[in-house]
Amino acid sequence: MNKKPIFEIIADRLRQTEFKDDDIITLGKDFSLPNDEEGLKYIDGAKDGIGVYHMGAAEITQKDIEEINTVITFANTGDYDQADSVLEKLCERIRVVNFIDELQDCILDRKDEIEDKFYVYSLHLMTQSANIECVKVGMMIQELFTQSDEVKGMVRTLGLSDEFTLYSVFIMRNWENGNTEIMNIAKSVNGWGKVHAVHYIEPDTEEIRQWLLTDAVSNDVMPAYSGWDCYKKSDVEAILKKDGLTYEELEGVLSIVDAMLDEGPVLGISNVENPKEILLEVLNHSIKHLPLSSENCEVISDISDWQKENLVDENCEIELLVNQILEAGRR
Repeated sequence: MNKKPIFEIIADRLRQTEFKDDDIITLGKDFSLPNDEEGLKYIDGAKDGIGVYHMGAAEITQKDIEEINTVITFANTGDYDQADSVLEKLCERIRVVNFIDELQDCILDRKDEIEDKFYVYSLHLMTQSANIECVKVGMMIQELFTQSDEVKGMVRTLGLSDEFTLYSVFIMRNWENGNTEIMNIAKSVNGWGKVHAVHYIEPDTEEIRQWLLTDAVSNDVMPAYSGWDCYKKSDVEAILKKDGLTYEELEGVLSIVDAMLDEGPVLGISNVENPKEILLEVLNHSIKHLPLSSENCEVISDISDWQKENLVDENCEIELLVNQILEAGRR
């Protein structure tokens, strides 16, 4: 059973990796947190991701609320061992993602009695706990406070793990230039953490909008999870109204549209009010850049397949454009 603090496991990985000045800081594709659970093994962040996207809200009982308040009481008096004991048992029953609101409501209801020791307890959980869920509790307590530069560094470090990116994003939203921070952490992860970061980021700078267009939709889970978010936030519809696109812009549009066509996990293209018009615009822009790469030709084929199953094309407009693109060969 893992007894080493989770934070130290992540920090050790960073210390073992050499980065150049312009490198994106990452834990590496082969990194994963210790997993003591028996049976099916989940990749980091998967349980929370599945819960957020596919499961209904968990029922939080009065007993759960009482235990949350017990943790607060022990932590507020500096009895961290007792607080940890109660919290670990609570987290065995319920994942933190399911009781964030209740946790924070209990704290806010008691804000007049909160001592500095309680704030320190959140740092204790973040840096000393060997329990993944307890680390998340520390982070969600921190969301209610202002972070020093040192604590911000801790938040960034934890966020490099897909298991904690969501919780780092929640905290970063309150920072100055928070959306740029979220984009930077999203560049460092490529699993569920990136999916969550793309979902919560606000495109308040041109740099973020460009990143959402060209680099945000790809991930190691399923691009479909981020297709609709990238479509809206990069404003693909406005981009398609331009007279001409760069090849980089076209590739970004095609990757987003392809993700939206795959509606296995979440809705994508079905959210678009006028999908035929959008697809025709995509195809017309594609024709201006012939021949396309093999990967982009696959997207064109996917558009054709989706249209045949889901959209009436009375004048064969989509079919004609698709054929013209594919007959031009590949780069």
